[in-house]
Amino acid sequence: MTIHRSGRAFGCGLLALTMTLAAQARAVDGVIEINQARATKGGITPGDTPGFPITISGGALSEPMSFRLTGPLVISTTDNAIEILSPHVTLDLNGFMITCMNPPCMGSAILSSQNNITVMNGTVRGFDDGVSISGGGALVENVRALGNASVGVRVGNDCTVRNNIASDNGTEGIRVLLGCTVSGNTANNNQTSGICTGLGSNVFGNTVRGNKDFGLNLTPDTGYSQNVITGNMLGTVFNGVPTGLNLCRKDNNITTCP
Repeated sequence: MTIHRSGRAFGCGLLALTMTLAAQARAVDGVIEINQARATKGGITPGDTPGFPITISGGALSEPMSFRLTGPLVISTTDNAIEILSPHVTLDLNGFMITCMNPPCMGSAILSSQNNITVMNGTVRGFDDGVSISGGGALVENVRALGNASVGVRVGNDCTVRNNIASDNGTEGIRVLLGCTVSGNTANNNQTSGICTGLGSNVFGNTVRGNKDFGLNLTPDTGYSQNVITGNMLGTVFNGVPTGLNLCRKDNNITTCP
């Protein structure tokens, strides 16, 4: 590459330099972008084939990785939309929606069996499960899980599920396993219970209305407080230990819980 005293580069070297700088600019915050065009092309991470599912996988050391949607994703097959195959991944939906074109798709919008997965800030609609993370230590926040055939948000042990909306799903709105914190969510009009937990969880500050079974379906050693639980067909709360300031309503009878 020839560089004149003016500092300007000419020829193929200029193109290479421009492309390198552009790539560095895109990766300046270390976040990998995902959109429909990149899904169609493939190669978002090594081994990701064209089309769906998008597979997210890291190197041998499984170092933390971050991904961000830069547009909506629409899937017309029965596959999962995104499969996370490595731990310590953060997926920011960035306000966009992952949609099944012909619902219900038999897969999940986001599926992972890995530990320490974070999913946040967007909408999943029309799949079997909206978000399904069976690994431990997951964080799901600010997600709308709407109109999925099974569970809106399904998460494993030691999880945090906060500030989500899970409505009009085919079974539970939110289902978690052991030792989870479930707070600030809205779980309305689901076909079974609004929120269902495993052992030793903490459920507080949620709004749970109009579900076909219980509002809260809890284990005997799950605490619940500061929830508003109204209009659920089978009842307000099954099991659990009330720790204060819950409001329950069934058949126009407003009372404090249990």
